[in-house]
Order: sequence, then C-alpha cells, then structure tokens
Amino acid sequence: MDEKHRIVKTVFETKLWIDGEMLPLNHMMQETLANVILGFAKTLKGINVPSKMIEVKIEVLPQSKEVDAHTYP
Repeated sequence: MDEKHRIVKTVFETKLWIDGEMLPLNHMMQETLANVILGFAKTLKGINVPSKMIEVKIEVLPQSKEVDAHTYP
C-alpha cells in the first residue's frame, strides 16, 4: 500500500519542555497547544495578541498554599 503524507500549512512553531526535556509534537499538537494559549491570552485585558512569542512556565509547588483568588501576585 502506498502511504501518502498530507501537506498542511502551519502558523506556529510550538515547543513543549517537561523537566528540561523537549517533547516531540506533531503538527496537530503544535497548532492545538498554540491556539489554546492564544485563546486564553486574548481574553486578558491589556494584552496585544497576536504577539511574536508567548512563554508559559508551570511549576508544581512542593506544598499547596492558600491564596486570595481575586488578587494578582
């Protein structure tokens, strides 16, 4: 069977690192992750989207803590 690959256009180059290791993301995962983050950013006041680069860092805290949900850090 002759397997053909579908060629698509991409708008984003999306990369994901976990504990310093870059995970391989196919085209669909790159576009999905980028669109989720962009959709979130568009809802924030004072943010100009699209931007050239958006960076997100998520760190698991060693212990949970209580915070006021209505204030910013």
